[in-house]
Amino acid sequence: MSNVGVCPVCDGTKRVPAGDSKYKSVIAGYDKITDTFGCNNCGGQYMFGSPSGKVKLRADGTPCEHQYVSRYVARCLTEYFCVHCADKYQIDSGD
Repeated sequence: MSNVGVCPVCDGTKRVPAGDSKYKSVIAGYDKITDTFGCNNCGGQYMFGSPSGKVKLRADGTPCEHQYVSRYVARCLTEYFCVHCADKYQIDSGD
């Protein structure tokens, strides 16, 4: 049994619609041709990460649409935990 499934946010495409943001063209990861951003549910949320189209499964076996809570670790370092599947990552914001 696999512990990953297709990302429910991007349906495995690794991209999500950019929407109507006035400044989307200057946001990292924006693709003008497809009018999309990289998915921040299946890997794009990680520091230096890229979307994979796959996510961990929740306890009920469904692919997780992450809901993260943050925890201060140290100066400029924050850790994020998903409340549904225990996925976690850290962001070092630097100074």
